[in-house]
Amino acid sequence: MQAVIFDFNGTMFFDTDKHVEAWKIYLRNLFGKDISNEEYNKHVHGKINADILAYYMNRTLEISECEQLAEGKEKIYRDLCALDDVNLKLVEGLPELLDYLKNKKIPFTIATAATKNNLDFYFEQFDLARWFTMEQIVYDDGTVRGKPNPDIYIKAAETLGVHPQNCMVVEDSVTGITAAHSAGVGKIVAITSDLSSDTLQSMSCVSAIIDNYNGFEKLI
Repeated sequence: MQAVIFDFNGTMFFDTDKHVEAWKIYLRNLFGKDISNEEYNKHVHGKINADILAYYMNRTLEISECEQLAEGKEKIYRDLCALDDVNLKLVEGLPELLDYLKNKKIPFTIATAATKNNLDFYFEQFDLARWFTMEQIVYDDGTVRGKPNPDIYIKAAETLGVHPQNCMVVEDSVTGITAAHSAGVGKIVAITSDLSSDTLQSMSCVSAIIDNYNGFEKLI
């Protein structure tokens, strides 16, 4: 593989529990609605805020309205992350892998459903500027269709100047894996942050399954 593209949430940072709690709090406050974990996995996990809010509000939102509403949830999420400082860290082995990719001059980037405000938070907390610039990251800026559409991975590959079939993607959700496969990426590596190994093994497009990034360079 010539390049590596990472999803972020649940892939580089194990934070799904914070997103689940934040969405549950926010939807309860906004609609008086309690959602189950099953509903979260089906309608929220891996999706961009515009699609999530459109589902729960039963209409399409303008970008400005979506951003305003979504920031309410994201503020809850960031506060939850900050309160759990013990787990506010990149996945085991990831900093070493990013150093390896940088030293070997292997192109890499992030393709994420995260918002700009959350990315600013990640840059501050994890010192992402060691490896990334904001300009090279593909995120939810309101211009790209969300996963499971392939757009985000096609755009990320274009940003790196590499054809999708020569890219490796690291993902943790079914919607993300589906997006990467639809984009025609050459190799999909799944990380077991939320999904069981059995679920991941049932997806024929997944080439490898990892628990962390120790020894990851052998997969490239």
